[in-house]
Amino acid sequence: MAKYNEFNNDDYLLKTNLLDINDFDELEQAEAFTFSIRAAQIEQGAYKITAFSKKDFVDLHYQLFQDIYSFAGQFRKVQLMKGTTRFCQVQFLDAYASDLFNQLQNEPAWDSLVLAAKRLAYFKSELNMLHPFREGNGRTTRIFLQEYTQSKGFFWNYNKIDRNDYMQAMIRSVTSEDLLENLFLKTLIRVN
Repeated sequence: MAKYNEFNNDDYLLKTNLLDINDFDELEQAEAFTFSIRAAQIEQGAYKITAFSKKDFVDLHYQLFQDIYSFAGQFRKVQLMKGTTRFCQVQFLDAYASDLFNQLQNEPAWDSLVLAAKRLAYFKSELNMLHPFREGNGRTTRIFLQEYTQSKGFFWNYNKIDRNDYMQAMIRSVTSEDLLENLFLKTLIRVN
């Protein structure tokens, strides 16, 4: 795993997993398995996001990771970095999240594909910089934004995005959302 510069994140994940797994590779496999089951339940409609609030985002994280981590549905209490990217300072998480989810809830209609790609890129990059959880941020954000995009009348086909292009766009989104916008223009479809 070792995704973050936080030196003890791997140890923390091993100590807080609910299955008493002591091996990183085994934990990664168990996490992928439990996540896939919960994500499939959401895809089949067993769990709905309706208000797109901060509470909904936290509840979604809990829904996805409740079987594997004791911290599921809880904001992190440590600073995280990935490479040279420093995510939201711990002391500002709640305020930043409140502002961002207020924007999401008050977002006007998306009346064009270009606007949808632009706004999806904005919210994707902002939620990435928020990075409120110790683990599972990207997956929680993806599912949340897929549902949000549908509420705006578009379908975001994440599976059609090239992983390398996506990672480059996410890294660049710290300073510019243009690569994300271009990816989303190719993977968004108006549904109504």
